[in-house]
Amino acid sequence: MKKGLLALSLLGTFSFVNAQRILTGTVTDENGQKLSNVQVQDPQTKRWTQTNSDGFFTIELTNENTNLSFSQKGKETQEIVVDSSENNVSIVLYNQTLRLEQVDIFPKKKKEYSEITLGKEAIENVQAFSLNEVLQQLPGQVTMDFNNNEFKNVVFRTAISSNNLGLSGSLSSNTNSDRKDYFQNKAFGTSIVVNDIPISNNENMQAFTSLNGGGFNDFNNPSYGVDLRQITTANIDEVKIIQGIAPAKYGDLTSGLIIINSKVGSTPLRASISMLDATTEYNISKGFKLNDRNFLSLSGNYLASNEDVRDNLKSYNRITTNAAWKSSNKINTLVNTLEGSFAINNDKIKYDPDDISDPKIKNDKFTIRLSNNLKWNLKKDWIDALNVDANINYEKQNSKEERWNNVATAAVTTSTENGISDAIFLPNQYTFVKNVEGIPMSTFLNIEGVKNYESKNNWNHTFSVGLSSRSSSNKGRGTYTDENTTPNYYTLSGAKGGLGYRDYNFKNTKTQWQLSVYAEDRIVKFGENDNVFKLDLGFRFDNQYGNNTFQPRINTSYAFNKVFRIRGGYGIASKAPSLNQLFTGDRIYDRLLGDGIYYVNNKQYGWIETFLLEGNNLNLKPSRSYNSEIGFDVNLPFGSLNVTGYYNQLKDGISKVYHAATLEGSTISVDTSTSTPTYSVTGKEAYQIIYNTLENNLESKDKGIEMFMNFNRIKPLNLDISVNGSYTKTTNNKPVYEYEASTNVLAKEKYAVYYNPKSNDEALMFGTNFNYHLKKVGLILSLRTEHIFIQNHDKYNNRNPIGYLDENSVYHAIPVEDQGNTDLYGHLIKAPQKTLAELQNSLHNFHLRISKDFLNGFKVSVYTTNVLGLKPTYINDSGERIVSKIAKFSLGGKIEYTF
Repeated sequence: MKKGLLALSLLGTFSFVNAQRILTGTVTDENGQKLSNVQVQDPQTKRWTQTNSDGFFTIELTNENTNLSFSQKGKETQEIVVDSSENNVSIVLYNQTLRLEQVDIFPKKKKEYSEITLGKEAIENVQAFSLNEVLQQLPGQVTMDFNNNEFKNVVFRTAISSNNLGLSGSLSSNTNSDRKDYFQNKAFGTSIVVNDIPISNNENMQAFTSLNGGGFNDFNNPSYGVDLRQITTANIDEVKIIQGIAPAKYGDLTSGLIIINSKVGSTPLRASISMLDATTEYNISKGFKLNDRNFLSLSGNYLASNEDVRDNLKSYNRITTNAAWKSSNKINTLVNTLEGSFAINNDKIKYDPDDISDPKIKNDKFTIRLSNNLKWNLKKDWIDALNVDANINYEKQNSKEERWNNVATAAVTTSTENGISDAIFLPNQYTFVKNVEGIPMSTFLNIEGVKNYESKNNWNHTFSVGLSSRSSSNKGRGTYTDENTTPNYYTLSGAKGGLGYRDYNFKNTKTQWQLSVYAEDRIVKFGENDNVFKLDLGFRFDNQYGNNTFQPRINTSYAFNKVFRIRGGYGIASKAPSLNQLFTGDRIYDRLLGDGIYYVNNKQYGWIETFLLEGNNLNLKPSRSYNSEIGFDVNLPFGSLNVTGYYNQLKDGISKVYHAATLEGSTISVDTSTSTPTYSVTGKEAYQIIYNTLENNLESKDKGIEMFMNFNRIKPLNLDISVNGSYTKTTNNKPVYEYEASTNVLAKEKYAVYYNPKSNDEALMFGTNFNYHLKKVGLILSLRTEHIFIQNHDKYNNRNPIGYLDENSVYHAIPVEDQGNTDLYGHLIKAPQKTLAELQNSLHNFHLRISKDFLNGFKVSVYTTNVLGLKPTYINDSGERIVSKIAKFSLGGKIEYTF
């Protein structure tokens, strides 16, 4: 099939001739005023131009019917089909108000492949304080309880999602540890691109230690992907989601692509305020026309959010400012957009002000982002256009946890070498402070050339060739403890050992580079009787931190007529490890020698032996995804139906792997007869430890089907209706060993070895949208419903050992017939682990929006989640009845004024 399509496309590549048809036209507003700075684009051939000061434009088109898009900041985008016989058009762009003839408030399937787009009004359909709320409208997503006091991520086309995890506990619960790993890998592989420039979280290292955890997990998300809370919707004009196969231009992803587009132009001064529960957001924006060829857009956003309206124990604050300058040359063949943004994000947690042992946590981050987009219509024989996108991003992050500790006598060491050192003794009561300072920096550059040809037999080809580079580094101070507090968080008491902590300087990490080359040919052939064949052939080569990956990507569709079309695609993609995964520093094991702590003359003495285990995970390679889909679109007399089936595989995902090791430690003899005790090494003894590293060990498969049904408008009722649904089954496999110490210390079997079994997740969800629109009065009533019929998780581990480790950490397999024999291995057999979370009854939720656009410049919206006040429950794997985490009743609103 694939070879046939490729051969068919290549037949049309011979004897190229340039398309000769020139289209001219004018663009005006609803009052007849000529509009300059209107972007005119043919999405298929990527040809573009923009209107001059007289609203006039010219653009070269193919000899077939062509789809053209006309867009400008603050105006409703117009998409038209230009007949092959047309040479001149007149276009009217209307202001984005609720008094338009048609207002699209639903997520819409694009005409090509399986993309989903959300326009300005679709973004407004939910009370969105960030991109997170916008994406909850998509198939397979659910509106959860509103909470801005934890980081937000998204994954597509999987039954492992943040809302699914909520059915059986928090992300950090033990029963969810494996599922959290899969969610983390998939969320990290979701790419967010703003105006053709990716937002990177590869440089984030804000964990106290990468392997031993820390106290910042509520709001820091190293290795999880971009925190959606930080992306305000104020400047977004369109969101495009590609859940299937991304174009070859986009890399460093495995689990989906989110493309955010914004515009620059002359707009009135707009101010708005939004409120929901304990969250308030303020927005202000203005677009200036400096002259016919220069435009400036400014905006500011402030958000203050508490977890509870009654207190501010958990709070999140965000300040975002943005400035964008767009300029063009006199003949509108070159357009350059320079954009700068400055953002501050602050999290703060104080669990219980009346309990001094409860920690206080805060995180401060500020970001400076400078980007530039250049589009140049060269119109040469060998190249039509040159696109250059560049970005530099600088952040400074400070995370701090302050905790009061009350401990028994304990000892620590600051040694960073193998050997024995004097112990440092902790006070029984002290305030411990943990800090992480990160300075993540990244750069991005992409250079792309575009050329369009049309063959003599009317095969149209649009060639794109690009070269890109990314850099990732972190130059912060790293993890450290305050100088006036204890130097070590992990303490030893008695004769024992454990993994230790040391300060870790991020400056010891190395800058990582990604270099990429890609090429793509977008082919279209128009036949008789309205049949259309399209094929996007792409290839991408990535060198990610020295690892090479080759990534073919194909999207194709064939429309038999105006009623029925089939489509399909296949692609490979890869995601590089984060700096937080690569650079963890040495693993350190500390062991308190002798009898532990000695008391001589009312003083404490002790000696700690330190071992340095293997350090950074520089052997990590990129994770990979293999994505395929097939679908069809039907235009029915009463609406349009889109159905897509998909099968995705994630390989080489990253998570912890535990290792057993036997260390040769020292035995000592202590002389306490003098005023200052001394020790001498008397011999060696072997003892075992368990430690972990990060490896490419996760595999996951997602298969499912999703559908969209958009009904034609019921004009007598002014009613639009749409339905979407998704079914997904996910199988996860982490083929690693787990270890647990034997309950019989005298047995030769020191550690039992267990196999980690596969797990299965399943989800079936539907959603509907009802939109009642009265154009004359500028009124919208929108009812959005969500229905969860299946959301199950199943994993069973009998916890019978498959093998054991002896005292030298040598592995011995146990025959299958003996693995459950309690007489032989009762000291190794554990109680079965059964993680079964099954939805007993379907969950339903209803959300209402009412928006009114007044003629005097005011626009008022009221939003209600869970308008019926439902409190759906489920039974968790412990047999407890729990209230679901899907959105509870809340009432919010937004007031906007245009001056």
